[in-house]
Amino acid sequence: MTTVEVNATVPVEEWRAFVDGRPEATYAHLPGWQAVLRDTLGHRPYYIFARNEAGKLCGILPLFHVRSIMSGSHLVSTPFVSECGPAAESDEALKAMVDRAQALCQELRCRYMEIRVSRELPVDLPVNQYFFTYFVPLDEPKKMWKALDHRTRNAVNKSRKDGVVVKTDGSEAAMRAFFEVNLRTKTRLGSPAHPLRFFQAMQRELGDCFRLYSAEYQGRVVSAGVAIRYNGVVNATHQASDHGYLEHHPNDAVSWQEMEDGGRDGFRYLDFGKTPADNPGLAQYKKKWKAEEKKLYYYYYPSVPKLMGSNRQGTRYKAVTGVWKRLPLPVVRLLGPFAFRQLD
Repeated sequence: MTTVEVNATVPVEEWRAFVDGRPEATYAHLPGWQAVLRDTLGHRPYYIFARNEAGKLCGILPLFHVRSIMSGSHLVSTPFVSECGPAAESDEALKAMVDRAQALCQELRCRYMEIRVSRELPVDLPVNQYFFTYFVPLDEPKKMWKALDHRTRNAVNKSRKDGVVVKTDGSEAAMRAFFEVNLRTKTRLGSPAHPLRFFQAMQRELGDCFRLYSAEYQGRVVSAGVAIRYNGVVNATHQASDHGYLEHHPNDAVSWQEMEDGGRDGFRYLDFGKTPADNPGLAQYKKKWKAEEKKLYYYYYPSVPKLMGSNRQGTRYKAVTGVWKRLPLPVVRLLGPFAFRQLD
């Protein structure tokens, strides 16, 4: 018989060993991710752990309670990742954890619960498939390079010819430079940016899994990206570029370096992260790297809510992003941390 407990005391070594052994586990299942979201955004964690009859850990379902003025009080597994659903050794453990999560949603009087996965689950819950992710199979760098379209290779070659240099640099100066580029990129797109302390916490808590790539042009960081390398996957889900330097293709230089390093180091895939169904431009950028489209299954309880982020063509989404785009940077810096906490 499987037993489940919310926020049970589990030794970090046991927790990490279980997650490391599960093929469906992501970096967001690691103990450090809990600290990132709790300590930088104030979201309260509710981790559901399952144990079998022998008392052995057999399942983990991470959940965070997000209180948002935009989407209300809700549970999500987990904020700011494409997928992080139940990691379990059996369907029995998986269902037991999801059942407990539904009860927890009621106990906390949440508007809804959201579980993000890239596979179908054996549960009777409504599902939304608005988002996709894009996976690039990694291999020996020469094979990957040869398989790329000539236009993609030309873009990378142009960046090199123009003098763009990509470095892996985990220094405080590199982190602040990335934050500035990301802030301007997100503002241009109409979205609040991740606080600096968010990325600093990721670097601290995820340790060797965290890698920061910086593309410099004439001594200036013009593109940068965070790659989180875990469980055979290079998660290239945070990338930003200075719009004024795109003619030099620094974003292509960063993406190729992430792929090249990942292939050389034996990783299986590069994951570009979730993409809305109605954002063909972003999807096309990912497809040009020979990325394979993969559905994301977002399960909800008690029903699929109407969320602004799941309707980019809606009046509300366009109005909110339009206002944010027009804000002066000093105002963005002031309001950004509060606004970012409303997202997930």
